[in-house]
Amino acid sequence: MRLSKKKLTSTAKKEILTSFYQLIADIKNYQEAEIICRSLLSKAEKVAIAKRLAILWALSQGKKYSEIRKKLHISPATISKLQLDLKESGARKILEKLAAEKWAAAKEEKIKNFFDKLLK
Repeated sequence: MRLSKKKLTSTAKKEILTSFYQLIADIKNYQEAEIICRSLLSKAEKVAIAKRLAILWALSQGKKYSEIRKKLHISPATISKLQLDLKESGARKILEKLAAEKWAAAKEEKIKNFFDKLLK
C-alpha cells in the first residue's frame, strides 16, 4: 500500500481516524466484519493485519522468534517491533480479546461434545 505524498491537515486526519474508529466500534458480528474488511482492505492488508495478530499471540504464548519466522514468513524486525508493543495497552487489549475468543470456542466445543454424547 502506498500513501499519498500530499499530507492531510491534522484536523482532517483526526476526523477521518475518528470515523474509522467509530466504524470499527460499530461492527456487530463476524459477518459484518468480513463484509466491511472485504470492501475496505486489500488482500495484502488483511494478511498483514492477521499476521500481526498471530505474532502477538505467538509471542504471548512464549513462542521463539525462529518458530514464528518459519511459520509466518516474516522478518525478525517485525517480530521485534511487536515484542515491544506487547507492553502497550493496545496489544494487551488485543490479547485479551483473542484469549476470550479462544476460551469461548473451547467451551463451545466442550458443550457441543457433551450434548452430542448425551443425545446418542
